[in-house]
Amino acid sequence: MSGTTYHLAPERGWLNDPNGMVRRAGRWHVFFQHNPAGPVHDAIAWGHASSGDLARWDLHPVAFGPTPGGPDAFGCWSGCWLPGEKPAVAYSGIADEAPHSTVCVREGSEDLLTWSAPRVVARTPPEVEVMRDPFVLEHRGRRLAIQGAGLPGGEPAILLHDVGSPSRWDYLGVWLRGHEGVLAAAGPADVWECPQLVPVEDRWVLLLSLHDRGVLGSVVACVGDLVEEDGQPRFVPERVDLLDGGNCFYAPQAALDGQAAPWVMGWAREDAQDPAVRDRAGCMTLPRRLVLHEGRPVLVLDQGAAAVLCGGAPSPVEEAEKVLRGAIVVTVGASAAVLAHPELGEVELTAGSQVWVDADLVEVYPGDGSRASTWRDDRPWTLRSAPRTAVAETVGPRPG
Repeated sequence: MSGTTYHLAPERGWLNDPNGMVRRAGRWHVFFQHNPAGPVHDAIAWGHASSGDLARWDLHPVAFGPTPGGPDAFGCWSGCWLPGEKPAVAYSGIADEAPHSTVCVREGSEDLLTWSAPRVVARTPPEVEVMRDPFVLEHRGRRLAIQGAGLPGGEPAILLHDVGSPSRWDYLGVWLRGHEGVLAAAGPADVWECPQLVPVEDRWVLLLSLHDRGVLGSVVACVGDLVEEDGQPRFVPERVDLLDGGNCFYAPQAALDGQAAPWVMGWAREDAQDPAVRDRAGCMTLPRRLVLHEGRPVLVLDQGAAAVLCGGAPSPVEEAEKVLRGAIVVTVGASAAVLAHPELGEVELTAGSQVWVDADLVEVYPGDGSRASTWRDDRPWTLRSAPRTAVAETVGPRPG
């Protein structure tokens, strides 16, 4: 048994954070945290998939895994694509069970299928308790790297590096702190994980995944400006908003791919599975775009991918209460509706909202441009609406 059908997932094994997202030579590539040996979080390697349309995904062989005796012997953790002429990625390498990590860089072949041995370019600074998840951006002709961190005493933080080349990383210090200014409203956390900083319209948006003493919490988005001060970049946050209102969205990655809005995919969390019952755990959300709605950052469904995925003829929902099962998308008409769950409660659906159902995973995209939500539970949701005010259609990638 494998659960979801049209979301990106490995054929078997474990999946968590998206990594190294890039559009290259006409294809979108996603790497991801992966244990090919079983549906449990262990011996993390980088899986790899690519797509020509963000809907139909080709799975490739595992890109690389832990190096025995090397800086990533205990796992190849989250990281990013390195902008530059040659393919390269950076990620957190952990050598043993000690908490300190390094930044490892690997260079790839042009087809992104073979990768060099890891090279360490940065180490955990002495004033930092935990460092992880590098993300590289370009600003005013300069490459910068941010990393999630936790400081002694339990304060989350962001570190900053100057990236002169894939092999030269200069540490510039603790850049942002969780107990200061606007970011103090981000929510409980002792480590900010998987930070992403991308331009959206004329602003910059910082994404933070909130890790609090071993518990994976929410994802927040901070809108602000990236300015220069005494020759160094400074992020000036203006507001903090919850990015997804569901129960399983975590560790999203954002990437620029030539379209107006950054491309975003997130991990739809799933607990470890008994391999005798289900042979994989975890999948990616549908591809999304990060936009500003009335100044607030929101995630909307990539419409190109949506058009490819909807291959069935739509039909009116006749029932006042329809249990949502299988692989369908429901679009709410002119009247509002309610999505109800026996444990998770109710979600109000405005006119034009879409509910994407894939087995135990549900993604809700509101018609009024408000916050999307991602939900996971074995028990199905029920759509409550006036008959014939919503339509449903089968979902599945069309033959490519």
